[in-house]
Amino acid sequence: MNLGNALYVTFILTVVQMIPMFAMIWIGIIAAGGLLKKKQDQPPLIRQEDTNFGIIICAHNEENAIGNLFESIAVQHYDPRKIHVFLLADHCTDHTVEIGMKYPFVTAFERKDGESTGKGAVLHWGLEQILRTKEGKSADAFAVIDADNVLKKDFLSRMDRKLREGNPIVQGNRLGGQPYRSIVTKWYTMYWACYTVFFSYAREKLGLSAFLTGTGFAVEADILRREGWNTNTITEDVEFSIDNILKGRRVAFCVDAVLYDEQPWQFRVMLNQISRWCTGGYQVLREYGKYLMPWEKSEIRFIQRFDTLMLLLMGPCSWIVAILSLLNRIVMIFNLSLYFFVPFAFASLLGTIGVYVGVLGTLRYNRIGRRKIGILAIVTFPIFLWVYMLCSIKTCFFPTRKWIKVEHQSIDTIQR
Repeated sequence: MNLGNALYVTFILTVVQMIPMFAMIWIGIIAAGGLLKKKQDQPPLIRQEDTNFGIIICAHNEENAIGNLFESIAVQHYDPRKIHVFLLADHCTDHTVEIGMKYPFVTAFERKDGESTGKGAVLHWGLEQILRTKEGKSADAFAVIDADNVLKKDFLSRMDRKLREGNPIVQGNRLGGQPYRSIVTKWYTMYWACYTVFFSYAREKLGLSAFLTGTGFAVEADILRREGWNTNTITEDVEFSIDNILKGRRVAFCVDAVLYDEQPWQFRVMLNQISRWCTGGYQVLREYGKYLMPWEKSEIRFIQRFDTLMLLLMGPCSWIVAILSLLNRIVMIFNLSLYFFVPFAFASLLGTIGVYVGVLGTLRYNRIGRRKIGILAIVTFPIFLWVYMLCSIKTCFFPTRKWIKVEHQSIDTIQR
């Protein structure tokens, strides 16, 4: 390839690369804007009475972990008369139900019909049972918590405050449990710390909508009484978020409502989980993306629709940019002077430094021990991001077809 053609190809690749890169630039702008915006004072309460919480726990053979969750609920700094737990035992063959029935605040429903197809189907089935009960009828809000979680003692009181400020849907601050167990759990811990600060908290401060992250969230009971839980994808949390955003509701984020969520500690399990997340993201994009387009008529704020669309496009856009960037570098290395390559290499170096600065900052913000995380996990964290990208590429063409359960152990309750 002669010099003129090489320059032309490089120019075209650079221009084309900027189109999907806009989604990533937008995400960076929102993150920076959220971090720079001063935290506002708490708004006044719209409702004076404390929230009656119905806590929904979906469980499939969770006898190893679920006891710690019940204990963390029992010691909440919250009126116990305003807490009732609904255990949805999905095809359990162990002692999950027996453990739950030891606690007076638990009502258990056992699902034995059909296949075990994931949380969305269980929530759809379980809500019908819950809303027939006295406790279900009197609930002001339903909180959905995973069986392997542990709640900080003020979790419900923090969520209560956020709900009474007039937020119909609230996501709590999900942090990694057993964060130092393996290098994989350390990667997850850093990922959730970054997600908390750069995605969820930034949008909360800017008045945009966060996404639900699968656990540790609460929804006003009236919404679920009227509309139920009717998700169809394997990432029911993201689908529920976007469905409600399109209905004009915002998913608020409560940074002070902390819960600990056990993370996969094996590389193979990490691959399965991330592949499920990516597959679900594509499913939601196909189902709802057209309604978020700028030219669609809607009463929803343009910036909210656009931001939601950019969040959905971030996964595919990241690997498209990476592939175009790689092709560009190959053309430069073999056909152009190194002088053309230096600016791109310098930009990549700055991006890598930015990742490390962001990780270290979010670890400090969430009070996670950087020394315990260790230099090896921090230095190799980009591997997690590359694995995420590779899973996004794979599932774009070969989606995950079946929900695979992640086996849980237990979280050290000292984290509370």
